[in-house]
Order: sequence, then structure tokens, then C-alpha cells
Amino acid sequence: MHPIRARCVAAALLGVTAVSPSLAAQSVFATHVVAFDTNGGAGGGTFAPANALGAPTGALGVHSLGAGGFLTLGFAVPIADGPGADFLVGENPFLLQNTFFASYAEVVFVEVSSDGVHFARFPARYFGAPASPGPFGSSAVGTYGGLAGQHPVLATQPGVDAQDVVEAGGDAFDLADLAGHPLVVGGLVDLAAITQVRLVDVVDGQALDAVGTVIHDAGLGSADIDAVTAIHRQGEVAANGPRVDLTIAVDGSIVVRIEDPDGWQDLDPASLRAALFGVPLAAGDVIGTFFQVQSADATGFTLVQPFPLPPELLFSLSFSVKDLAGHRSGAQRVRPTS
Repeated sequence: MHPIRARCVAAALLGVTAVSPSLAAQSVFATHVVAFDTNGGAGGGTFAPANALGAPTGALGVHSLGAGGFLTLGFAVPIADGPGADFLVGENPFLLQNTFFASYAEVVFVEVSSDGVHFARFPARYFGAPASPGPFGSSAVGTYGGLAGQHPVLATQPGVDAQDVVEAGGDAFDLADLAGHPLVVGGLVDLAAITQVRLVDVVDGQALDAVGTVIHDAGLGSADIDAVTAIHRQGEVAANGPRVDLTIAVDGSIVVRIEDPDGWQDLDPASLRAALFGVPLAAGDVIGTFFQVQSADATGFTLVQPFPLPPELLFSLSFSVKDLAGHRSGAQRVRPTS
């Protein structure tokens, strides 16, 4: 092992932390560094893994993974599979050319573990061009599925709910997407007790997605991790909380189901949020302009887009809502093209 890499890993194993024990149990953010390897500092950047602990802070408070490197973060209270997305990964992408259609993206694989030994990787998909966008090139938001690093982080803004899929920004991950993973099926990864999240830098033009497609990203250096935020935690998942289900089909049709087992009256209408390409929009405008209410019943309502979108259009869509007790649910999906 390269001596620099050896020192990085050794330092991480000593347990770097920036959160006091009294606050750790209350924090919804990563509380300690378990391990990291910057691959000898490949690609350059800011190598300070403790920067990835706690709340998102923005571009000056990130940790660079190193090209092909990784970072494993731990949580004082395990992340648990709840309704909708369960945690957010904040990288450091930014929107380009005064548009929310594309971002400067350096992406990462996302893996979870309940024992620190066995890690289940979210199935990644790459829908972009079969070539690198270049060191300072952009990618359409929606180019990557099951990878972190394409949605801008908004949680650094005052008054933003850091656990809200729409308000906080970043890339959302739903543990239910791993229900069929062999490690989960075999009982080696418990989706009700995720204690560690591992982030692995994607090397432009070398890494493959879940179906064997070569992944391309900006490729100048490596991904820069700002924070990982738990949305649902063990012991805090409400059985009667709200639920957002978002489905984007290959043919471009979209269905959004928003419901609450206590009845639709328990949903907080003021909390309904929506985002397109990671940019929050007025939910009322989204529903009135892009979606129609297909059906409604005692527990909720179903929204549909009245016409399918063009097959070449890459995009991402997010919705979030709370009930009157403050329990939350949110979903974020990208357009599958195959």
C-alpha cells in the first residue's frame, strides 16, 4: 500500500469525529469517520474527512475522495427503511450556465452496511453520452440513477429543512431499492439498522453501472463529500406516517401517489414540495401545470402527467410531504431510458 494511503486509512480507523458524544445521539448527520482511502491523493482536492461530518456547509467544507477513493461514515443512530427516501448524500455539484437542466457532476457509488463488514451497493445507472463531458463539462440532471453527485445541495441556506428531500437538495436514496440485493435477502445487511454509509468515487470512463455501461462524469478530479443526512432513523419510523411513491416509466409516463394511513386530512398541505432537476418549484404550479389528479380516496390522491415525455429527455423529479404530526416522506427519481 502506498504510504500516504496507509496513513489515511490508519488515521480513519482511529475514529475521526467532530461531534460530541452528548450531541451524537441526536444528530441526523454522520457522526464519525470509519475509514477512508484517497488513493494517494489522486486528482487533488481537500482531504479532510471530518469535513463530511455534521450538517452540509458548502464548497469550503468538503472532503475529496481522491480519484477511485472512498469514505465510510458512521451514524450514532442507525438509518432505517421508512416510507420513501431514507437518507441524502450531499456532494458538491453546481448548476451551470444559469440553467437547472445541467450540473457539473462528479459522481459516487453509494453503499450501506449494518455490520461494517458487508456493504450493499445501490444499483447505479448511467443514461448519458458514451463519452466524457470533459474536465469542466456538464451533464444533464437525470443522467445518473442510483449515484450521488448530480443534485445541488440546498441545505446550507437559512431556514431549510435538512431532512426534506426537496428543500435540502442533494441525492436521495431509498433503502427499499435494495430489498432484492443478495446481501439483504441473505440477512447480512439489515435495512432496519444501517450504521454505515460508504461512498466510492466513480472514475470517469472506467467504472461500470449495474448493467455494464461505462460511466462518464466531469472527470477532472474526484467527488467532494459535504454531508450524509438520515431522513428515517431506527426507532423513529412512524407506522402511520405519510408516504410519497413516485414512478417514472420507460415510456415517459409519471405517477405520483401521496397518502396517509390516517386519511388525507392528516396530510399537511403547506408542506407539499416538488422539484424538477433538483430545483424546488411551487407545488401548486407543478400540480396545476404538469400534473392532473387522476383519483382520490380516503387516504390520499394520485397525480399523473397527462402526456408522456420524449424518450431522449433526461430529468429528475422530487416530491415531499409531512403529516400534521411532522412525520415525513419524500421521493426522488430520474428518468429511466432503458
